[in-house]
Amino acid sequence: MESKHSLVAARLIIQGWAEAVSIHAHLDGLLDAEANPNEMEAPHDKYIPINQQRVKRIRKTLVKNGLRGDLMEALGRIPKGTKMLVLNEFWCGDGAQILPVHEAMVERANTKLEVRVLMRDAHLQVMDLFLTHGDRSIPMTVLLDAELHILGTWGPRPAEAMSLARRIKADSSIAHTYNAEVHKWYAQNKQQNIQAELAVLLEHAYKSGS
Repeated sequence: MESKHSLVAARLIIQGWAEAVSIHAHLDGLLDAEANPNEMEAPHDKYIPINQQRVKRIRKTLVKNGLRGDLMEALGRIPKGTKMLVLNEFWCGDGAQILPVHEAMVERANTKLEVRVLMRDAHLQVMDLFLTHGDRSIPMTVLLDAELHILGTWGPRPAEAMSLARRIKADSSIAHTYNAEVHKWYAQNKQQNIQAELAVLLEHAYKSGS
């Protein structure tokens, strides 16, 4: 017998999936978004313009270079109907670095993978199912099977970037530089760790379907 918590979680996932938009629509929406100039109302919107530039650049790079071999192999092994529900916001810098990879995965998965994005702040009940050390950290990727059962999660950023952020934040003399340093890491890494870790996440899809 399923617990009350698991039944509530299942209902929230079903509802969230129905309300989410495609990964393509989300990224196009980010590119069309206009930042609220009132920082009191929207303190994070100042990051939207740089995120727009990140998405444009990474989209072009992924079209030019394609995806890593291990990620392509993982995409080839997943069962048809595999899904990913991603929680994000337009102002999220990590989201701008990561979600173009999700989009490229959909384009190369030959209709076997569908990725939808849910705005975190409008769906906190869903977000609260997937906290990171008690925080509503995004982007958070939830891997689902064709029936919307949870197979695994990944996020909010690659393990190496998470470790880097923790080290910088722990040193009060340089803590203020953590955002710049993390994005410098992303620029140098060129989405390689993102792809490698998403390939590992996808193992849950083809192992559950075997």
